[in-house]
Amino acid sequence: MTDTNIHDVNIISSNTEIDIEKGSGLESTAIESSLDSSNTNDKYDDNNEESTPAKKSCCTDTFEKMKSTADWWSLWIGLASFLLAMILVFTVPYEKGSVRAANVVPSPMRWQSNPLDAWDVYSFVGSLLLIGFFCFLYIIALRCMGKLEKNPTKEYIKGFIITGLLALISLWLGRNQFCATNGLSYAIFAIVLGMVIANTPLGSWGTLSSLKLTSKDGEFFIKCSLALLATEFSVLARVGLPALVVAWVGSPIALILGYIFGRKVFKMETDIALLTAVGATWCGASAISASGSVIEASSSDITLSISVVAFFTVIFTFVQAYLAIGVGMPESVSGAWIGASVDQTGNVIASAAIVGDEATEIAGIVKIVLNSGLGILCTVIAFWYQRKTNDGGKFSLYFLWDKFPKFVLGYFLCSTILSLILPPLEGTAEAEAVQRAVISMNKWWFAIGFVGIGCQTNVKALWKGAKSSGVIQGYLVANTFDMAIALGLSYLLF
Repeated sequence: MTDTNIHDVNIISSNTEIDIEKGSGLESTAIESSLDSSNTNDKYDDNNEESTPAKKSCCTDTFEKMKSTADWWSLWIGLASFLLAMILVFTVPYEKGSVRAANVVPSPMRWQSNPLDAWDVYSFVGSLLLIGFFCFLYIIALRCMGKLEKNPTKEYIKGFIITGLLALISLWLGRNQFCATNGLSYAIFAIVLGMVIANTPLGSWGTLSSLKLTSKDGEFFIKCSLALLATEFSVLARVGLPALVVAWVGSPIALILGYIFGRKVFKMETDIALLTAVGATWCGASAISASGSVIEASSSDITLSISVVAFFTVIFTFVQAYLAIGVGMPESVSGAWIGASVDQTGNVIASAAIVGDEATEIAGIVKIVLNSGLGILCTVIAFWYQRKTNDGGKFSLYFLWDKFPKFVLGYFLCSTILSLILPPLEGTAEAEAVQRAVISMNKWWFAIGFVGIGCQTNVKALWKGAKSSGVIQGYLVANTFDMAIALGLSYLLF
């Protein structure tokens, strides 16, 4: 969801100024496709009696959506990326414990003072080829969804290449030893780079017009990474009951309390209250993006909730670590507490590492367990959303399936594959490389998505929304519930 860097920070979403009604970007598909999954094919003439399409069967509608909607294409791209990771693991030569085993998916390597230490021929050339592969998948998805009719293909290609290069720079900066140990992950750099471009004179530079076009799909790129949160199922059996209870009992309780408090006390709208509570108590931007697609939340609500969660996560990364040290908390307890209540996985590791090695190990385990429950969380939210929006009407399995986040299918499929292939490989170099390769692929898509999100973030509009929506108060309350419950369970069980 795993090496000790397990998913670094997941942060800010896309611009409040995105015009969903005009179909700009891929995020518009959930509502549009349910009304007319063939919208871009111009099948029906407005001046013709046949302009009203015939009612389609559930199966026909689903098959059409499988090839023409962003929800499904995020799954296909995630699976294609997973397949490439597996191919690299079993074709690239490396030895157990080597740097190549840890970086079989091309990306910058760890470096300290010399920036060039992050590169060799394989990592540099391979990273450029990987960006090209991602661009190929993106263009296929756009073509199948009819998006290339609105803008030239070359503009999308140009924009994606620039986005990919900015993501590469972010990954490179995030691999610096100082940045990695102080919670300054690639995600922060990706977002900051995007925000600098969007909110300074650089944004008016003509060459970057294609970047603005591609950046509208920042949320889509993040969804492409969600299937790559896969982990071996047996990890749940290995970590034991205490980690399961702290992660899967404490966080849901805090989520529910945070949501209720936001709605009843701060009078927050349903969508933003849920997104804020999910981000504060589960796993940050990945949880917000996933649950946002289920409830068809607006782009501005997703942007706002991810931005606030990201900002405060950096603060609490250090607050919780030094608080644990200051009160003399046992490392096992502090590790479980941090793993369950710090929102982003990269920040979990950075925070726990300040406390000690035992705390880092336990924090990582608890966070893995929490992340592995994201698919279950989205399923529950989809069921709740079906009941809430149906106004007491008859329950519809098709409606539930339609709103069900398709990345969950990819998550379970990839997790099943890992669970089948890892046990026979135990003790080999491939066993060491497999999970790292999947995580590296996940980070690539996250970095690309974060650059897009940063480019689509209007700082002034974001600040105005944060003050008026109650999201800051909602986050602080939900996070306080999460920290308090996780602390109690950690002392009880660890």
